[in-house]
Amino acid sequence: MKSISEAMKAYMLTHPFDSGDPDCQTVLDQLYHTYAESHERDPQEIGDGFKELEEYLCVLPLDNNNAVFNLCCRLCSVYERKAFVDGLQYGAELMLELGKEVSR
Repeated sequence: MKSISEAMKAYMLTHPFDSGDPDCQTVLDQLYHTYAESHERDPQEIGDGFKELEEYLCVLPLDNNNAVFNLCCRLCSVYERKAFVDGLQYGAELMLELGKEVSR
């Protein structure tokens, strides 16, 4: 039986880096959801940013306030997931490239 690293290396060699590769979506989605659920607390900078955002939004009618706030949260979530997935893929690609350099 192959080790996890051998299986991953074989997969990466047969599926070159492509951030749009649908074959990776399920595993990457599972890794991201595990990561997202394991957060303890957001950094202070995020809390401060939301307080600042609320200062701008408080002058808007409630429906507009909620719409803008929800849009900001949705964009933050999408960007966080993209950064996580890209980071994993770039990290895996870097490991493969470093492995090639070591084996030369």
